[in-house]
Amino acid sequence: MTFADYAGLVVAATPWCAYAVLVLLVVLGVRRLKSRARRPLLAFLAPSAFFVWGLFNLASYAEAHSAFVGGAALLGCLGLGWASARAFSSERIEPLDDGRFLFHGTPEPLATYMAVFATRFGLEVWAGFVPSADAVAGGMAIGISALVAGRTAQRAFWMLGARRRLAAAAASS
Repeated sequence: MTFADYAGLVVAATPWCAYAVLVLLVVLGVRRLKSRARRPLLAFLAPSAFFVWGLFNLASYAEAHSAFVGGAALLGCLGLGWASARAFSSERIEPLDDGRFLFHGTPEPLATYMAVFATRFGLEVWAGFVPSADAVAGGMAIGISALVAGRTAQRAFWMLGARRRLAAAAASS
């Protein structure tokens, strides 16, 4: 088989919802290129979505392999994502007087979303062509979802804490 044959198989076997997710991630990532003000509770949408995605992967993985290994990958990568956001993030977020936060435009979310999609898509393709790789690909898929959930959750919880500190400071003044 040639590369074109493999590419044709991948395109034909990819469900339409994968293309919809790609379009959604591109739109969300492009929106993050511009500075904007947001409420802190909206920041919980991304970590919730990635965590739920990880739970779906975990449920599928537990059926075919091990719930313990999948759960360990989920929790471990969630913690690793949280720690990596604290150590390696270029996002700048500033609290505003009205309880919202100013997110400065950055390409980091778009790059993250595209890397996650490409990796997850690649894992699915790999598992499709090499069925014996299903366990490894499934574990890595859980880990990637959890890693991004941890990174985005750290930012959301930081914003909630900053909002509380600002409210307490305003109340004591």
